[in-house]
Amino acid sequence: MTNIGVIGGAGYVGLVTGVGLAALGHKVISMDLDQSRIEMLRKGSSAVYEKGLEVILRGLIKKGQISFTENQLQAVRNSDVLFIAVGTPSLDDGAADLSAVIAVAEQLREMIDKYTVIVVKSTVPVGTTRIITEILAQKLTESEDFDVVSNPEFLREGEGLIDFFAPSRIVVGSSSTRALEALRTIYEPLLSGNVVVDVPWIDVDREIPYVETDVISAQLIKYASNAFLAARISFINEIAGISEKVGGTITDIVFGLGLDPRIGSSYLKPGIGFGGPCLDKDLRALIRIADENSYDSVMLAGVLKRNDLQLREVMNKITGTLGPNLYKKRITLLGIAFKEGTNDVRQSLSLRLYRLLRDQGALVVGHDLLAASETAEIEPNLVVTSDMNVALDGANAVVVLNAESAYSSFDWSSLISSEVLPYVIDTRGVVDVTMLSNCGITFDVLGSAE
Repeated sequence: MTNIGVIGGAGYVGLVTGVGLAALGHKVISMDLDQSRIEMLRKGSSAVYEKGLEVILRGLIKKGQISFTENQLQAVRNSDVLFIAVGTPSLDDGAADLSAVIAVAEQLREMIDKYTVIVVKSTVPVGTTRIITEILAQKLTESEDFDVVSNPEFLREGEGLIDFFAPSRIVVGSSSTRALEALRTIYEPLLSGNVVVDVPWIDVDREIPYVETDVISAQLIKYASNAFLAARISFINEIAGISEKVGGTITDIVFGLGLDPRIGSSYLKPGIGFGGPCLDKDLRALIRIADENSYDSVMLAGVLKRNDLQLREVMNKITGTLGPNLYKKRITLLGIAFKEGTNDVRQSLSLRLYRLLRDQGALVVGHDLLAASETAEIEPNLVVTSDMNVALDGANAVVVLNAESAYSSFDWSSLISSEVLPYVIDTRGVVDVTMLSNCGITFDVLGSAE
């Protein structure tokens, strides 16, 4: 058992990481400045929605495997390994905002009183671990008092626990044998399939790839992974646009494309583009890294441009249907969170679309099963309901923005008695178009010439 502290432990990455490490049998103390979230976590509840999380969390609290605090000194002094999981949002120029990481490093410099492994879980650009090391070395001695390790996360929101307990790979970057050994000890229970609470995603027969490399390569593995996923999304959105122009059916194209074993079908679902807290941010940061090193990242810039254009394509569909004047037109957005199965609205393209429509005078109503309160914090004037019938009442147009099962299973015949039937724009290809046709509802499926 290792005594582990998680700084930023009430955020998405920090919480999933802390819960996961505690489930491996380690003693975890999660620290965060958000007192309201800490209080919720102490009671076994989470402001972050992740399927199955609270059940595991409560079991770990009962066993005394995990605790929560607002006191960073307490977390530091009671830990041999510290995971940094604070946010690194994008600045206006695309660079990652490292202010929180730097602040933590400056605090740790004054708090560490024994050898401690600092594990950077936050997604940070090349050179950040060197900055952390230089800050700590102002008072401490590297290798004697501390070592800094890069251990990037590969957590998909909505499937974060699956990705922790059944990871595609574990990547650890360091030049310190002592630090690498500490990380291997931490992850050994996961590699051998041993946990202290019931976790349904553990597969003891599956070998988990464990990659030890240098710090820079570990960081670039993370950025390259997200950039590649973003590229797949922009690629299929561009193919969908071409398909629509020439009369193809994007669902058949995606199916046929995905059958090629060299390509596969993941991240080949056309839509409004990629948003959320990771892909856009990490792609911009990687482009910035390339620029700072005098490298022209033509392909990555194109991926980002297509993503920005995709939102315009959806706006064009709306104005093409309702006319250029959207004043007082009622438009319903189905899916406000950046993806289905989560309550995360950070960098949600649905909210970007809402702002464009709002600025043109449209009356916008949102529907989301999980993210109503989170949306209210960011856009208090956007009414979001979890009732489909309320959301669709009187709508001139409906835009389907994520793939919640509620949208594929909805009975559109309930709208037949409405005075106005909405025009449905399905950006995800999930709506039952046969039912729409039978109900006399006109529709547009992104990438199809129907």
